Amino acid sequence: MLPLIGIASTQPNFLDIYPKLKIIGAISSETDFSWWHKLLFELSYGSDFITTELFFRGFLILAFIKWTGKDAILPMAVFYCTIHFGKPLGECISSYFGGLLLGIIVYNTRSIVGGLLVHLGIAWMMELGGYIGNLYK
Repeated sequence: MLPLIGIASTQPNFLDIYPKLKIIGAISSETDFSWWHKLLFELSYGSDFITTELFFRGFLILAFIKWTGKDAILPMAVFYCTIHFGKPLGECISSYFGGLLLGIIVYNTRSIVGGLLVHLGIAWMMELGGYIGNLYK
């Protein structure tokens, strides 16, 4: 994912969204955040992915495989894609395939830990790409 995120970090539609801290800067009078503000925000942002993984992979896969088996993966991936509507097109499209991949991993391992680590890694790489990309914008 690193090369794809590196390429995306040069695109204006990506840099309009990332890093997410810009959203707070838009509603706050303070726009120059110290390093610890950024760290606190990024840790809080990362904690959001715990609930995302618990719902999409934990509940929609692990809770339903007893009745539907592997057929729980496709509807989860479609629903997961819908929460990426409004984000850059590449992110939205790749979220469907990423949802399928993470669903397959969870289905085979019966654990959301792998998906959580992958999701956090990608999210924080995109944040870093946004910080770096906006320096050269």
